[in-house]
Amino acid sequence: MHTIRTIFIVIFSSLILAGCVHSNGATTAAIKHPDINYEFLGVPILFQGYGTSVPISNELSLTAAHVASLSYNKVIAYHPQCDIALIQSDNTLDSLSPRGLVFPGESVKAFGMDATGDVITSDGIYHLDLNFVNDKNYAECPASITDAAIQGGMSGGGAYNEKGELVGILTGIADKRDTRLLSGEPLDIERLSIFVPTQFLEPWLNEHMTRYYRENVSVAQSTIPKKTIKTLPEKKQLK
Repeated sequence: MHTIRTIFIVIFSSLILAGCVHSNGATTAAIKHPDINYEFLGVPILFQGYGTSVPISNELSLTAAHVASLSYNKVIAYHPQCDIALIQSDNTLDSLSPRGLVFPGESVKAFGMDATGDVITSDGIYHLDLNFVNDKNYAECPASITDAAIQGGMSGGGAYNEKGELVGILTGIADKRDTRLLSGEPLDIERLSIFVPTQFLEPWLNEHMTRYYRENVSVAQSTIPKKTIKTLPEKKQLK
């Protein structure tokens, strides 16, 4: 997880559709898929009153911040720069996907939930990382662009590389018609689906996972990852 993502282009977009409230292409029902969870939101289902979360430990999941803010799960932390949140969730029956990397030109699969609670998916290519200078969620947070299709309810779902490793959290769709480089040049990509790379989230994630398990000792004694134990002060270490 130490590779530096070097492709970083500052662009302007007149509209970012946070929440994936529209579809930008076709998705299919997933036959084989990683474990992800349905997040019911406190708004009517006809208005995409649901989202997705991705389990990363028995007690914690990642999702989009705009999903977490309306969900019934406890929010552990919001990322200060990205549309990302860490939430508490019972994931004891879920299989956890390892986190990994993806490089430009490589394949990714997007997974999220539909309104009925089924997992849907699409295939695409990871192209590059962008900053949207006019959007607070992406001005200082990399928006990783894939042409994999996403639709309403997939926000908070996962982007996975060819090894099945979690490489990002789906957060939205950019309107291709109104998205331009600062030079005015358009992007020659079929669709602009956005995920926030897990690599960028790692320092924030490690900080808040460590804090969560430190404050929940009884939980940590049975489930805390060994690498997290090593980050705790010596007098607080769990055996």
